[in-house]
Amino acid sequence: MSEPAPTHPVLPVNPVLGDGRTTLRRLRVDDAVAFAALNRDPLNVTWTGSQADMSVRQAALMITESIDSGWETGHYLRFAITEKLDGVDTLVGTLSLQEVFSTAGGGSASVGIKMLPSGRGTGCAPRAITLLCGFAFGNLGLEILHWRTTSGNEASSELARRTGFVHAARIPGYGRLAGRVADGELFYQGREQFQNDAAPAPEEPATLEPELPELPELLGRVAAAPILGAGTILLRPLTMADAPQLVENCRDAEAVRWTTVPLEYSMADAEHFINTLVPEGWQSGETLTFAAVDPVSDALLGVVDLQCKVPGVASVGINFGPHARGTGAAQAAVALLLDYAFDQLNLAYLHWHVLAPNWASRKLAWKLGFHFDGQIRGDYCDRGTPKDRWVLSLAAADERSPQEPWTGPDAINR
Repeated sequence: MSEPAPTHPVLPVNPVLGDGRTTLRRLRVDDAVAFAALNRDPLNVTWTGSQADMSVRQAALMITESIDSGWETGHYLRFAITEKLDGVDTLVGTLSLQEVFSTAGGGSASVGIKMLPSGRGTGCAPRAITLLCGFAFGNLGLEILHWRTTSGNEASSELARRTGFVHAARIPGYGRLAGRVADGELFYQGREQFQNDAAPAPEEPATLEPELPELPELLGRVAAAPILGAGTILLRPLTMADAPQLVENCRDAEAVRWTTVPLEYSMADAEHFINTLVPEGWQSGETLTFAAVDPVSDALLGVVDLQCKVPGVASVGINFGPHARGTGAAQAAVALLLDYAFDQLNLAYLHWHVLAPNWASRKLAWKLGFHFDGQIRGDYCDRGTPKDRWVLSLAAADERSPQEPWTGPDAINR
């Protein structure tokens, strides 16, 4: 009796699986910033061989080429895992069915998972895996799923056990550790086992039409900033409605004195910044700019950004209008930015560069836990004149409150 021939699984165009808290959907190119951060995560680099220096453009190309190709063939189905953080659907990891082998009588696949720090320890991963198992056994009709991990990766092994997978064997050379071959562990779970554990399969997933556009149009979408909000401040994408206030902020004497905004800042400057420089910064992943606004009136208070020139590191940029100074808005905005940088982008360090002697900027950094590293003579170009630069830094594990006594003047108007 011959074995059943492999079949091509019938897949919806864009399946969406959800349980009310966690959602699985296809990766999109506007996930590229978070997807690059996911691959640069040290734990993912160590245990899965992720690319430690992945850029946003490389991430976008991977999404639109190899990952989309996997969905087209039905052999590699990689989902984005999203959860609502501060009311916004946020990518916290990816989950995949790899090496999908489907026959008329069943089939098999391997499960792969990567998480960002913001998704670890929240219960999100087990919920996502339950959704994936329901999709694999119910929608695709597979008979068995495998879970492959490296010996010593106890977090992965424990997650497999918690979601119903049974340990089958330790196999020499079946894993990878920091780019080298290592022993591996194999777990498995069958369809009947999953059903007996009373884990409900998700309903038939919805489809989102139309098909994804071509790559050039997709890459342009990387420009969209996420929306981050907590309490008295909201970070969102800049729009042309912000332009009049942006002009006022950038023409303020303090902005001219301490930042590099163009002199005699105009509406044309604002339009170029909002419609060209900001989208290009998000597309390249080198400068990630947010409008900081009042969450009730949506009025622009200032602008904050992350200047990401080196993988794993970024510099903080900030410019608030005089109407927002002394209100605590700048501190609240940067606190949100720090959470995004460390939890969503998985950065290791943030730097704060100050034109000396801008004590107001230095004190704001001090309030947020930045450590004063030193003064570099002549390192700041102040409109063509070399000036001294103060450099401060904050590590992902550092406290977000003052870590050393304040050594500057007492009266700082910020």
